[in-house]
Amino acid sequence: MKRFHQYTAVLVALALAAAGCAETYVEEYVPEAPVIESFAPSEVLSGEDTPVVVTGRHLHTVTTATIGGREVSILERVSNTQLILAATRDARSGAIELTNAVGKAQSEALMTVNYPVPVIRAEELPAQVDMFGELTLRGHYLAVVRKVIVTPDGADKGREAEILSQDGAELVVRVPYVETSDARITLRYDEGDEEVETPLGQAPKIGVVRLTPVLDALSFGRLIVGRITTLTGSNLDQITAVKVAGESANIVSQSASVLRFMVPLVEGFAEGEGNTASLAIYYFDDFESYDVRETIPVTVLPFHIWEGITTYGQRGAVAQSFFSPETGKVYDNSAWRTEVDPHALETNQNKDYYKTHPVILQTSQVAADKYLATPPYFFFSGANAGTLAINSPANSYSQLRNFFVSTVFSGAANRVPGGEFDCIGTPVLRFRYLDPQNPTEAAMADKVRNMTLTRIDEEEFPVDMTAGTVGGVLLGSDAMGGLSTDKWAPAYAKGTDAEGFPADAVLLVLYYNENGSPKDANPVENIKRIGFVHITSVDFKVVVSGSNNPPSASAVHFNAYWQKSDYDYSKL
Repeated sequence: MKRFHQYTAVLVALALAAAGCAETYVEEYVPEAPVIESFAPSEVLSGEDTPVVVTGRHLHTVTTATIGGREVSILERVSNTQLILAATRDARSGAIELTNAVGKAQSEALMTVNYPVPVIRAEELPAQVDMFGELTLRGHYLAVVRKVIVTPDGADKGREAEILSQDGAELVVRVPYVETSDARITLRYDEGDEEVETPLGQAPKIGVVRLTPVLDALSFGRLIVGRITTLTGSNLDQITAVKVAGESANIVSQSASVLRFMVPLVEGFAEGEGNTASLAIYYFDDFESYDVRETIPVTVLPFHIWEGITTYGQRGAVAQSFFSPETGKVYDNSAWRTEVDPHALETNQNKDYYKTHPVILQTSQVAADKYLATPPYFFFSGANAGTLAINSPANSYSQLRNFFVSTVFSGAANRVPGGEFDCIGTPVLRFRYLDPQNPTEAAMADKVRNMTLTRIDEEEFPVDMTAGTVGGVLLGSDAMGGLSTDKWAPAYAKGTDAEGFPADAVLLVLYYNENGSPKDANPVENIKRIGFVHITSVDFKVVVSGSNNPPSASAVHFNAYWQKSDYDYSKL
């Protein structure tokens, strides 16, 4: 920080006049440019941050210092006549130059910077180190090192290791990818303005443990798009990608012995069982790969499957709160205004809109063409009395403003709608918890849990307009635009943290057309598509908020199953 001190001499003269008048005046002196008279020591070793004491005048106001034309740190402004610099490893042989607001000063004498050769004590190296693991190097003059290069045995070119910490006696790095089980370690450092490297032939050798993934025999004979598929074996935590026909799959969970991934929908796949694809794993930061199967059968079911999905509440560790069962995407909160629901703001940007217009929740607030262009989506948010709710956008009169585009939970412009005002999202959805104590509802839920669904359409789940049912399940007032844990996780202790809470709740999801589903309307009218959400578990995390304490920082884990085509009422 620049610090300026102005020295002011105040001279007061009292002149006794015949009339008895007094006169006072002030004279100000402007600081002068610094002056260097001497410095010590005159020689330093690069990399040791040697303190250099500069003696002179007007040094208290110095703002920057260089040695040999390279900026160095000012350790202490001792007084107006003494300054202490640090001859950092950026320093070069040459004059010392000091600058303040008035001018510059350059020393007549020159500083000499000597460049020591860093040395690794080979006898203190471990016999082996894990690839991508940490390696500690001990030795002399290690602070001068700019890069650590790990070169495979037999090769003449290596890769740079990430330096994690460093001082003169110890240097800690993360081992990069190495093609062989042995490697040599060389150091790059400055010698004047040139970067030099210790000779490869003199470099110490170290063993590298390459934890190559090994797969057990596959437990499946085909892949199903959207379904979670499991690989078992050893060292599977080294896998960085699973690819189906060259398309990266979403890795749902991963450990050394088990990896679960969701089979992606690849361009060119047709509905049915007539598809084939390659299955490959990539590991060691994608430097290496293994073809698990050159061809494996792939089935595309007549409905969307999205398994292993995670979204977060409005105070979650990750700002990814919006999920569309139509696209299968979890959207970053920053995409809400542009990609998820851009038309909602056309109405809601007028903050006074709701003062002059009646609002009917679960009814579209935008024109029909814009409604149909918006993918259906939902989100979870902390609700009153310490609960968590799944929400329809069109039921979210005061919810969307509580979400932020990043995990910096402050600032009106950082809120999802772009301001702290009421905002209703576009798609209209209702949620119906399938009660395991009701035989009809339990049977429907079991089809979802066990994935014995063969299709999701009006034939499998017919609407009865008179009875108000879908697939025999009565909707009534239980089909709601916002459904809280009181319904789908009644065993959850409100307002408490509960990681890995086993919700195992199946919800019937109803998506309505542009006419919506007003509160007093028959809830089976205007249904456009249906689907299911199986909430498998929740990492409940409370945000303390007065007496409410909602679990707004929770992560919700679920599977979704969704109708591909619009409901055809003519088939009923």
